[in-house]
Amino acid sequence: MHDMTPPEISFNYDNAPLTSGNTVYGLENISIKLNDELTKPTLLRLELRGGPASDSVVLGFNQNVDGSYTPDYPRLFPTLDTSTDKYTLTAYATDAKGNTSQKSIQFAYFPKNLVTLEKLKTLGVVKALKTSDNTPLAVMRTGQLRRNDGSLAQGMQTANITVRSDAEYAINILGTVIHPGETKEIQLDLGTGENSTVPIFPAINGSTGQSNFIIEFPQLN
Repeated sequence: MHDMTPPEISFNYDNAPLTSGNTVYGLENISIKLNDELTKPTLLRLELRGGPASDSVVLGFNQNVDGSYTPDYPRLFPTLDTSTDKYTLTAYATDAKGNTSQKSIQFAYFPKNLVTLEKLKTLGVVKALKTSDNTPLAVMRTGQLRRNDGSLAQGMQTANITVRSDAEYAINILGTVIHPGETKEIQLDLGTGENSTVPIFPAINGSTGQSNFIIEFPQLN
């Protein structure tokens, strides 16, 4: 059998064809399908580039029971400007005869459960500054977070804080210093679940500029 045809690659989102330029809510809803009429195709590699920090990462992936593939979930910053901050996903495939192919698709990305915070302004000092009435100057307000059953998440929760790779300085949250490009795990006390506040300040005196970060709760207890 003489096979000179590379595998065909297609992208789907929520079980429908994904077209370039669309918006994606959660990478777990993307699937990559391969088709080769003569031999069995295999996905070799997935690359994701772009976004607000111009990231470039190689994604892991899992094969589904129907033979399609789903990307592993990286920590991605949401698209801030849909005209400039889109991500490009590239799939590389091969078949049993060594024929290779690649295909790319571009999309705006938002986490499935996205909470947007207002920009925080503070001074470049390594402590939690307070106003005259003892109110912290720069805080993160968690708002009401709910479990899968709809009940309020309360008490101590595990959170992952990621500082964007192009941030201009490290931040300090509850004594944990997170540098640009780093992800660290912290424990947050949500109390009774009613809008907890967490002070945030620069990790180095004299810091200036902007530092973007995201907070993720792997599981709410």
